[in-house]
Amino acid sequence: MFDRLSDTRTLVIDDFGQFRQTFKTMLHRLGVQQVDQASNGNEAVKLCMENDYDMIFCDYNLGEGQDGQQVLEELHQRSVLQKGSLFLMVTAETTSAQVMGAIEYRPDAYLTKPFTNEQLGQRLKRLLNKNDVLKTIHDSINKGDVTNALKQCDAVMQKSPTARFSCLRLKSELLEKQKAYDEAMALYKSVVQEQPLLWAMIGIGRLYFKQGLVEKALTHFQQMREDFPQQVSVLDWVAKCQQALGDLEQSEKTLKEAIQISPKSVTRQSTLGEIAQTLEHHDIAQQAYAKTIQEGYHSCLLQPQYYQHYFKNTQAVAATLGERDQKKMLSTTETVAKRMEQKYKNNPGAIVHNLAALASLFNTVGNNSQADHYLSRVSGTLDSPDCRISQQDFQQLKHQLDELDGTALNDKILQKISSRLVSVKNDIEQRQQNEQQAVAINREGMQFARQNQQLEALEKFRQAITLAPYHSNYALNAIQTILLNDAFKNDPALIREARDYLDNISLENSGKRWRLYKKLTTLLPND
Repeated sequence: MFDRLSDTRTLVIDDFGQFRQTFKTMLHRLGVQQVDQASNGNEAVKLCMENDYDMIFCDYNLGEGQDGQQVLEELHQRSVLQKGSLFLMVTAETTSAQVMGAIEYRPDAYLTKPFTNEQLGQRLKRLLNKNDVLKTIHDSINKGDVTNALKQCDAVMQKSPTARFSCLRLKSELLEKQKAYDEAMALYKSVVQEQPLLWAMIGIGRLYFKQGLVEKALTHFQQMREDFPQQVSVLDWVAKCQQALGDLEQSEKTLKEAIQISPKSVTRQSTLGEIAQTLEHHDIAQQAYAKTIQEGYHSCLLQPQYYQHYFKNTQAVAATLGERDQKKMLSTTETVAKRMEQKYKNNPGAIVHNLAALASLFNTVGNNSQADHYLSRVSGTLDSPDCRISQQDFQQLKHQLDELDGTALNDKILQKISSRLVSVKNDIEQRQQNEQQAVAINREGMQFARQNQQLEALEKFRQAITLAPYHSNYALNAIQTILLNDAFKNDPALIREARDYLDNISLENSGKRWRLYKKLTTLLPND
């Protein structure tokens, strides 16, 4: 056990220094030598994007900002975790909502404080032994070699029969991602015939849905619902099938049942809000979007339009309330609005939409002074040079403003939006021209590189980067030219240039370009 953990790179995410030090000591006693630390979600995600961790221990409660569930959520969304990396949630909380919320994102273990060094060691031993058996499969998946990963699934099953179901799960999911639906379905069904495992049963229903057999999928998931009444993933699929078949009333009812079990899911709450809004059940929609915003404020899943839907449904509900209840609801709404502006301070376009929705809300309840206040804020935000309005956004904003009483301010705002729309159109055209030029210049650079004219090649790559700085290919070409050329790699100024390019590259954690990026990172000399 001690030898096995000595080369394991580990990250501990916790904002309480005393526990962190105690936990680090426990890990050292078990043989873990490389332990990095993060005190909040942003820091943790950044470290995970820069390093491949074998184990991550994350406290559920991280103080202000993301909680442990949202950290895991973002790591999944960004595809940062490698196959085989262990994520263990650590918490003293045992409430149903928190436990269910964390489990939905499938941590490898859920550790409830307090626990002893021996208990931690036994849990890690089981998890690491399982990972050791599946290592060849995980390695192939991480390299993007699906063909070999499928072969390794069969090989591991032959060598380690106790890992058979784990291999079958990996194999069927790989086949499904490859859209080999018939083969995947056969595997899922063979597993269920042998043992009714939840993941295989969900796989069958999911494939029915993907192949357009929605009624068959619904029947399947409804049968599962009887056997797994508290399994929210089953309820989500029931609701999704009902929604696809147009039965929104039943879909709404099913989602409300799922939320009773696990209320912290941003996606589930926003889906309920969407369906309830379509049904004009504004009270349900208003509450669902309020919960979406509350639970998702620090989540990567929160979208600016959720605020707009919240304000729109608040408008419908507030109009039906008495003076006292209405005043209380509007006060809460303005608090939400302030947090919205803070969250999207770097996205003026999102703020414009939401301020327009607020103006409409206060206009509806007869508070003209507040309506004018938010209209003025719309006008001021449109003056921001970073404000971008698309054609679709323009039509939506025009519709929002048309709902208000016609005023000179409305006309002024619409003129500003039209002007901003023209500006955006020009920006798009210029960007397209730049991209076309960058492609041609990069091609010239590659020709120079093949002719071993490295200085000329580097200059061309620099020109391409200037024209299209968001394209990683040009930066990767420039970095290779610097780091793989004996005449350049010892020049401090060029090394700094290569480091700057690497720092500004953002790639998904897979594929050929990612592997090249990782290789170049290792070639970069230390400061």
